[in-house]
Amino acid sequence: MLLDACCGAGLTVTLEPWLHAALGDRRAKCETQIGEDVDMLAVLGGDGTLLRAMPYAVRAGIPLFGVNLGRVGFLSEVDAGLGGHADASEWAYALERAMHALAAGDCITESRLMLSVSVPDQPERLALNDAVIARDAAGGVLALDAYLGDTLIDHYVADGLVASTPTGSTAYSLSAGGPIVAPDLACMILSPICPHSLHARPTVFSADGELRIHLRDIPGADAALLTTDGQAPAMLARGTDVWVRRAREEARFIRLRERSFFTLLRTKLSEWSM
Repeated sequence: MLLDACCGAGLTVTLEPWLHAALGDRRAKCETQIGEDVDMLAVLGGDGTLLRAMPYAVRAGIPLFGVNLGRVGFLSEVDAGLGGHADASEWAYALERAMHALAAGDCITESRLMLSVSVPDQPERLALNDAVIARDAAGGVLALDAYLGDTLIDHYVADGLVASTPTGSTAYSLSAGGPIVAPDLACMILSPICPHSLHARPTVFSADGELRIHLRDIPGADAALLTTDGQAPAMLARGTDVWVRRAREEARFIRLRERSFFTLLRTKLSEWSM
C-alpha cells in the first residue's frame, strides 16, 4: 500500500534486497545500503522500529518518516489507527495524501536531541530515547553514583537508572516516575528505577552537562546491563563508568504539519492506557 502511494505520487522507492525479493515489485529499486540519492527513510512499525532504524538514518544523514503500525506511535507521522486497525480505504487515502505532500515539498523537518553513551573499551552508542543501567533479572539492587561533571548528584541504591532525552521522557523514564518534558528543550533527565530511598527523585539538568554514572556495586550478581533505546544490552562489570553526553548528531523527522506536543501527548497516552 505504501509502495502504491509512493509510486502514485511520483516518488522513487528503494528497498533492501530481502524486502525487494519478498514484494517482487519491479517499480522499486534494490540497494544493499542507503545511497546518496536517498532523501528519506520511511519506517513502518511502532516507536521501537523507528528507534532501531534511527542509527542508520543518522549515519546516512537523512530524516525519518514514520508510518505507525503499532499502538502508540509518538514518533510517527502517519497513523494506521489504534493497533493498526483503521479501515483499509481510509488508510490508503491517508498514505496517498502524505506521499503527495512529500512529493510537493509540503513538509517540515523536526530535529531531536540525541545522547552519546560511552563505556571504556566499547563502541559509542547513540540514543534518541534513553540509556538504562539496570540489574540482571537474577541480581539484586544496584549501588550507583551519578556525577554531573565533577559534582556528585547523588548516591543511589535502586534497580537502576534511566538517563533520558526529552523525547524519551514519555517512555521508560515516565514509567520510572520521571517528568514529561517538551521535546524542544535541551536537557537530560536522570530517573532512578525503584529506588530504596525516600529522597531519591528524578533530576533534570542542561544537555550541555556531562553525566557520569559509576556502578559501585552489584550485590548478588557479576554484571549489570546497559541498554540504549531498548536495543541489545551490554554487560557492565562492577566499578564501570558510563558517560552520557549530548551527541553531535541529531535525529531528524519529516513532519507534514506543525505538531502540538501536548495535544499529541493527551491523545497518545489516553489510547495507550485503554
